[in-house]
Amino acid sequence: MSSLSIFLFVVALVLLAGAAILGSVLLRLLKERSGLMAVLETPQPQLLVDAARDLQKAASSAEEGRRAGRRLGRLIASSPMPVLLVDQDLSIIALSSSAESELDQPRIRRGLLETLGSHELASVAGGALASLKPSQLTVRLYAQGRRPYLARLFPYRNGPGRECLIFLQNAAATIGFGELRSQFAATVSHELRTPLAAVKALVESLKDPDIAAEDRERFLERIDRETGRLGQLIDDILFLSTLESGGAEIKGVAPLNAALEKQTEKLGPLAERFNVSFNTDVPPELEIPLPERMADTVLANLIENAIKYSGRGSRVSVSAGREAAGIRVTIKDDGVGIDQEHLPHIFERFYRVDKSRSRQLGGTGLGLSIVKHVIESAGGEISARSREGFGTEISFLLPLPRS
Repeated sequence: MSSLSIFLFVVALVLLAGAAILGSVLLRLLKERSGLMAVLETPQPQLLVDAARDLQKAASSAEEGRRAGRRLGRLIASSPMPVLLVDQDLSIIALSSSAESELDQPRIRRGLLETLGSHELASVAGGALASLKPSQLTVRLYAQGRRPYLARLFPYRNGPGRECLIFLQNAAATIGFGELRSQFAATVSHELRTPLAAVKALVESLKDPDIAAEDRERFLERIDRETGRLGQLIDDILFLSTLESGGAEIKGVAPLNAALEKQTEKLGPLAERFNVSFNTDVPPELEIPLPERMADTVLANLIENAIKYSGRGSRVSVSAGREAAGIRVTIKDDGVGIDQEHLPHIFERFYRVDKSRSRQLGGTGLGLSIVKHVIESAGGEISARSREGFGTEISFLLPLPRS
């Protein structure tokens, strides 16, 4: 097998690995959503439904019925989500405190339609009372503006009459999660597709039997660069996924000067390439409250960003010190700076101030997002200040470990 064939085989394996990793990340997001929904949906509604069923079973005994009714009333009042209890005429006979505070002016003894203004919800509630079968729907209600709610209805008999419990779960977070998941999938797919398209085009060119030797070498170098970028992107996605799932070790300490020396030595050739000078101002024995691997990740991303994007001939400095709240580390440059339009977004995944320049320099768009996640997972905070033309300063504060 020729060296070119071996190289292309390796490229194919890398691409397959990228697709598999993307699939696993999305599957984990789906599982997290299912877990979240299970937590939100199960405990409180079940208690209320059980209490409602107690009413039905206790209809033959007035005293037991009154006890079950009081239990149901207490549970409704204390429910963390908006809950309404309506009678067979669709008049509200009880509601939770969260319904009173969240919905627009709900009132006991007012009609459901009159209170919430939803013909759809009133119609479904009437059908549930008639059939005595649970039902659910998504409906928009007035609650400090229009909000989507998942309404779940549980009708039951109460003596000669009928009543219906209506649970209203704010669905904005659920809808937002779905939109976030779709956006993340689309963004990752796009980021993977860009180097893949470049590799494919270069491979097609290499199939030409008449290609010149110097062009062949140039194309192979570009394939090597694009597959390296793809590999880095996959590594970053995996690392971010591990952080978000809580699978990464965040507790520990590392000597800050030793970590800085390691990164300045590693990034020295890059600094020379961009003619960037580098200096540190860190107390000799200062330790950063992160394990060595996390300290390396944070410093490498921040320093590399400063070198690449501050502009040729700029100066990058790292300072650190102890404060009452913990250890503060600041990475500052006197380079081109960041426009105020972009500054609030620089810690977002795949956000690039200059997309074409970032890709040209090999950035994945995940470095600052990873840094932010590490810092916040360790209980710290991170911020950025910048003015276009006057440099950028990124500072993070990490709390000291408890003794």
